[in-house]
Amino acid sequence: MQAVKAVYKEGNIHLLTPLVGVSEAELFVIVLDKDDQASGVAQSFHAGASNSEQEFQAIGLSSFFDTEDDNDVNWEELFDVKAR
Repeated sequence: MQAVKAVYKEGNIHLLTPLVGVSEAELFVIVLDKDDQASGVAQSFHAGASNSEQEFQAIGLSSFFDTEDDNDVNWEELFDVKAR
């Protein structure tokens, strides 16, 4: 997985950094409105969490775990993903 910075202008997406060693890929695009961007947009990336619980903790939702709403749900099954 690679993170690539790009700009959208007049109906076109222009990559500001190249894709390294990739001849074909599926892309997920996050649109940040140029006028509304806060200075807190990440400038670097790090390795992600290894399971859904760590992912929730990484985005600040750790207080959700071990609650009545969480205990009776198999999240991996619900979202059709396999636990690592």
